[in-house]
Amino acid sequence: MSAQQRVWLITGTTSGIGENIALEALARGDLVVASSRNPSRLTKLTKAGANAVKIDQNQDDATIRREVEAALAVYGRIDILVNNAAYVHTGTFEETTDEEIKRQFQSNVFGPTSIIRALLPHMRSRRSGVIANVGSMASWFPVPACNLYDASKAALRLISDGLDSELARFGIKTTTIEPGMFRTELLDPHANFIKTSEDKRIEDYREMNETTDALFRDAHGKQLGNPKKGAEVIYEVLTQTGVAQGREVPLVLALGSDAVSTIQKFARDQADLVESWREVSSSTDFPQGK
Repeated sequence: MSAQQRVWLITGTTSGIGENIALEALARGDLVVASSRNPSRLTKLTKAGANAVKIDQNQDDATIRREVEAALAVYGRIDILVNNAAYVHTGTFEETTDEEIKRQFQSNVFGPTSIIRALLPHMRSRRSGVIANVGSMASWFPVPACNLYDASKAALRLISDGLDSELARFGIKTTTIEPGMFRTELLDPHANFIKTSEDKRIEDYREMNETTDALFRDAHGKQLGNPKKGAEVIYEVLTQTGVAQGREVPLVLALGSDAVSTIQKFARDQADLVESWREVSSSTDFPQGK
């Protein structure tokens, strides 16, 4: 291992964007620790030179920390963390159970934050590191009957924003990558897609659920985003090379033309909403100088 080689820890590398980021980093000469709940499924990456480890972010904090320590021990350091593993839960909020809510947030929020906290003492002692959390454009423009996933990704982004203000002084950069729809298995109903069980479904929401199910079903396999191209951009942004040469790692990176337009629309709509209520909102202040 040379000093020039970066060491990556990437979660959720069985397929899709995570797998492509790992392959891109390896192709550029870096070292990769690839994680999955089932490392035996990472044969493609191990053949390409990655080290496969188990990190199951659905476990408790102590278990996740032990798994991260094992990942850290592979090369003795982690330069770039990519928190990519996640799944999509669909169903309206009223229909979901307490257990389903906890499970979605454990996978998409609490698991990733356990990984971050396990790595922070190491990164802080070295005064360097990059933490990249993979969010979703859906956190900016929620889809009905997909509330849990959207909210979990919004929570992860806001945690990232706060972390950046805390960690920048230690030379650690935090960013949220907000992909649009990429041609991965994320929307595959047999892979990373879980629905509220049929016996919990409420008739009043049937049409809404069917519309959302059809939206994802019809989009699967036809998404605009190319995972390989997305991985190339992510690599260069996080390493500040290529298209990102001479630029700072952004606090938020929209990935895909649909993500760009979605986030821009959200920003415009929010600005318009605040402006339309300006007089009412501003009426609560003390008089100036009093």
